[in-house]
Amino acid sequence: MKKIFGLMFLIAMMICATTFAEEIHPPIISVSGEGVVEAQPDRATITVGVVTREKNPSAVQAANARAASNVINAIVALGVERKNISTGNYNFAPNYRHTDNGKRILDGYEANNSVTVIVDDLNLVGKIIDAALSHGANQVNSLNFGLRNKTAYQDEALRLAVLDARRKAEVAAAALGKTIVSVRSVSINHSSVNAPRNYKMASAMLEDSAAGVETPIESGTLTCSANVHVEFEITR
Repeated sequence: MKKIFGLMFLIAMMICATTFAEEIHPPIISVSGEGVVEAQPDRATITVGVVTREKNPSAVQAANARAASNVINAIVALGVERKNISTGNYNFAPNYRHTDNGKRILDGYEANNSVTVIVDDLNLVGKIIDAALSHGANQVNSLNFGLRNKTAYQDEALRLAVLDARRKAEVAAAALGKTIVSVRSVSINHSSVNAPRNYKMASAMLEDSAAGVETPIESGTLTCSANVHVEFEITR
């Protein structure tokens, strides 16, 4: 008799515990939401390279310095302030060649100076590239479009992501005959700005510059995106 009573008591406790757990943890719907906002870029970052090769180390350094100065002066002449022009990288190294018998012989020196320009007038981008290439630059290392103030676009993308998650949860809850009661948790998985890369490659830019043709640049559209994960509590 005591065993039966004990078993009934244990079952009753388990039922109470389960009911209590259900009251503490109501059912949830777990969804992900995505928000995307398109924006027109209002800033460009251009990096061009000045590469010089000479037999003498002092000669290559001097030649590179002259070419880099000419590039910078040509860019400034377009109306770009010097504070928006910087040296991104500078490399100086010996060049070697290998003979038929496998020996390595010093064959001169190379200097590589990269000049980075930040400009907010996108109409100047093509002109800056052409001016740089016609005054000593012989590489176009990168061209990136961006936003001066991307926070507002990222915030809007995040807001849309949350609304998207709410919409999905409401559809799912309605299909189950339930309604949303509250939000249990929100996780922001990522928020990013993706820039297009739709400009000409360096070789084409060099050809246009040599031919006296202005390099056409289309900035395209930036995409600001955000992704969230939300858990909604629903009615029983």
